[in-house]
Amino acid sequence: MDVERGENQREVFTDSPAWVKSANHEVRMGFVRKVYVLLMVQLLLTTAVAAPFHAVPVEWLGQHLWLLYASSVLSLVLVCAMTCFRNVTRSFPANYILLLCFTACEGVLIGFVSATYTATSVVACLGITVLIFGVLTAYAWKTKTDFTGFGPYLYGVLISLILFSICMGILRFAFGVNLTYVEMAYDIGCILLFVIYIIFDTQLIIGGEHKHQFTIDDYVLAAMSLYLDIINLFIHLLRLFGQRR
Repeated sequence: MDVERGENQREVFTDSPAWVKSANHEVRMGFVRKVYVLLMVQLLLTTAVAAPFHAVPVEWLGQHLWLLYASSVLSLVLVCAMTCFRNVTRSFPANYILLLCFTACEGVLIGFVSATYTATSVVACLGITVLIFGVLTAYAWKTKTDFTGFGPYLYGVLISLILFSICMGILRFAFGVNLTYVEMAYDIGCILLFVIYIIFDTQLIIGGEHKHQFTIDDYVLAAMSLYLDIINLFIHLLRLFGQRR
């Protein structure tokens, strides 16, 4: 999912009349409401898809890894398609259909991941995620600091962490190296990254005086961006603090 977040890094422009900052207040607020409604629907759908996985034995998960792999590949393909073909994400109803399919795939991924942890751990990390998201959203709205210029730096850190995770995987599975503390440090780094990404994406959405922002037709991409921030934050919190079943 970190890879998906990297694929979703968007290009930014400043002079297009379609930018949120160029719209009047009513249109801007309508865009923001649409994005957060879509985000809420995504999170509810993810919960509905992921929750049943916690009722199955861990052994069942191991026997059905093909479902995890298929969902991962399809999820990545959908992110790439929506990122590379922007016109599709601005065309109704194709944009909603793609977003729905992507969210369902993510729900399966979250289901597999969360099912390996205790219910108490999942609920606790979910609560922490919601709290962090709420506080960061309020901060992004109120702060005078413009985070939208940090995009290239955030993307560079993200790519570095992805490459680092690949190296960890090779060391662990190919050479049997114990990387417990290294993985903890990696999760902490990812948590910090997605904390900044939430502020970054929120400011892209609300427009105003920020240097970079979405266009008013990018509500699907905007919702997907925040969704991926939240999902990745939750996963790394769970990996860091969760108790295995």
